[in-house]
Amino acid sequence: MKKVLIIALSVFALTAQADFLGGSHNWNNGSSDPFKSALKAAETGYKANLAVNMAWRDTAKMIKEAKKLNAAGKTAAAVALANKAHHQTVNATAQTALAGSAGPRF
Repeated sequence: MKKVLIIALSVFALTAQADFLGGSHNWNNGSSDPFKSALKAAETGYKANLAVNMAWRDTAKMIKEAKKLNAAGKTAAAVALANKAHHQTVNATAQTALAGSAGPRF
């Protein structure tokens, strides 16, 4: 359980720092395209959440819908949805840390 908690907290710390810098300093994937960076952050966080079985229900749907919106030329909406999916992965990672201590206290 300690390994899962350490991994979850590490992923959370790295994911929380990913949004600290602006779009011009995107070191995640070497691209200055805001959609690519938002999508990469969302997909990376989602894969990390799947690894510890704490992925939220709608995150994959949001990522898929963001890809469809970008293909349709609605880049602003696609970036907003990808960022929302990324924030869900951050919150799911935080929830992972709290789930380790969940249970009744007598």
